[in-house]
Amino acid sequence: MSGLSGAYLSLLMAIQEDPRSTVSDLVERVPGSKPTIIKRLKYLREKRIFLVQALLNYHNLGLEAVDVLIDTKTLDDVTRLEEVATNHPYTVYRSRCFGSHNGMFLQFRVPFGTKTFVEDLIDLLQEEGVITSSEVFTIGGEPTIRSFMRLSAWNAESMSWKFDWKSWLESRVEPVRFSTPKGKSGKALEWLTKSDLHTLQQLMLDGKRSHTEMIRSIEEQGVSITPQTFGRRLRMIEEDCVSSYRVALDPIAFDTITSVLVRGKAKKKFLKDLYSRMSRNPIPFESTLRVSDDELFWSMRMPPSHLSSLLTNLHSNLEGMTVTLLDYSQSFAYSIWPETLDEDAQEWKKSKEFLIDQVLN
Repeated sequence: MSGLSGAYLSLLMAIQEDPRSTVSDLVERVPGSKPTIIKRLKYLREKRIFLVQALLNYHNLGLEAVDVLIDTKTLDDVTRLEEVATNHPYTVYRSRCFGSHNGMFLQFRVPFGTKTFVEDLIDLLQEEGVITSSEVFTIGGEPTIRSFMRLSAWNAESMSWKFDWKSWLESRVEPVRFSTPKGKSGKALEWLTKSDLHTLQQLMLDGKRSHTEMIRSIEEQGVSITPQTFGRRLRMIEEDCVSSYRVALDPIAFDTITSVLVRGKAKKKFLKDLYSRMSRNPIPFESTLRVSDDELFWSMRMPPSHLSSLLTNLHSNLEGMTVTLLDYSQSFAYSIWPETLDEDAQEWKKSKEFLIDQVLN
């Protein structure tokens, strides 16, 4: 599977289950003494096998997610799109993709009301000949559920997972209501500063580091902040701007894991049941599931041996099902960029020049 033993992989999964776990927490959940767990953690950190990254609270920040699936003719076109993704001030994630779509999967977090600029950018790239076709879709207030690799389905000795997809998909489940964000949208903008965004950026890069390490990284960018100010603002940032934390793994850790994106239309009952199952008894693999009125968006990372059973069962319930392979080794996650904030106006920068012109140039 990788150069890591089953004990190390078990530790990584335990961290995925609870990214903010302490050493004491981990000792209770995985085999090994405290000194052994500390030694393994040190090795994993030094090799940068995992990072603990903050996920943003888009509602409080006044942002909306826009995803784009893009088809291209050549690898040169994909490279051009990667440059665009790096130049765009609000890019979240990019990955090369193959299958139902051959080209690029892009995710943006843009200020509310600026989705049209993403669509205009895509149109311009299509006129340029970089894109042959594309799909742009927003998330809006649709519920999103994330799952992570779980120790309960993992056998460290055989280094394999055991999970019955058919039984899981056919199991009865108590309904869970879709939850929607509460409170005023963009409320964090009332007090947020560029200095705060530097702190939030550090949490997105690796929030497991010490305060001293993060302060040092911020100061290397020319921003001075005292430990007292950092600690006080950090509490506000985590409360209002961070929804949760995730663990990003180096691809070498689980090198037989496949990343796919499944989309399709289904009956409302099937989607509601799927949402309820993921809420009450999530699958033991890393995934992001989102359902709208009659559509499913499900990206996941799992062993190829489990894909057949999952896709076979989904195929009987989804109309127009598409499966796109995401190239995890050729992907990149972007942290928030402090320069996107207009401090004087207490809002995000959202001009055509900022969202389109400078991106293409």
